Amino acid sequence: MIKLIVSDLDGTLLQKGHHIHDRDRKAVHKALESGLSVCFASGRMYPEIRHVMGELELEVHAVSQNGAYVHTSDRHLIRHDTFETSLIKELAVVALDLPLITVMCAPDHYVLTELNERSAHIQANLLAPVKVMPHAVEALGTELICGKITYLGDMNQLLVLQKQLLASYGDQIDAYIADVDCLDVMPRHISKGTGLKALQQHLGILPEETVCIGDSFNDVSMFATTPHSFAMAGSHPDLRAKAARITESVADAVEWALQASTGNAIGREGRG
Repeated sequence: MIKLIVSDLDGTLLQKGHHIHDRDRKAVHKALESGLSVCFASGRMYPEIRHVMGELELEVHAVSQNGAYVHTSDRHLIRHDTFETSLIKELAVVALDLPLITVMCAPDHYVLTELNERSAHIQANLLAPVKVMPHAVEALGTELICGKITYLGDMNQLLVLQKQLLASYGDQIDAYIADVDCLDVMPRHISKGTGLKALQQHLGILPEETVCIGDSFNDVSMFATTPHSFAMAGSHPDLRAKAARITESVADAVEWALQASTGNAIGREGRG
């Protein structure tokens, strides 16, 4: 029986322009009305996930900043974790000489050391405040606590940086492409998977009672927490290979979960 549905946001439930398809919207509500628990798991911050909840007019569990924070549907924080100070200070300056934007992620806002032509446009895609803190690097570990750091820019530059970071810090971090212009870096012990496991344990829900849906490489750790993982059909082939099933929409995956919860699941979603 399925008891918990976990959905990524960007590229999965949340489309370009922060749009949610009406069919997906109705499916999430149907899942809740049917007695299933729902969680949104995202690289976005908790205030941004709450913004999506507000758009949908519902309260659900949340795994935010790729697992750095986990909140229950009643807004109770059950897990939080951050970078070690020495490590985040090194990561904060590693791309300063590159044509990339470094974004430090506090619990409820984004931090830039300056606002210029390259960085000004990023605010359009964010649903949490952006604060300019010229002394941000010096403030790390005290005034500024980070659970995630993000680099934005050209994909080729990001891939080069990803390779360099993994070569230098591979035993301390995970670095993965989270969007077409976004490289997310997390402490190795933080992931959507560890965040979801914390939520499952808190709720008393087993891996086989969980369905998760995603479209990016930061969802792979989440896929590993359950035998019922769905990759979006438009996602990267390597990502699809990590999932148990492929789905065209959140609504289709939710429908499978509802049928599975009554023992009538069908297998039309295949591997890709």
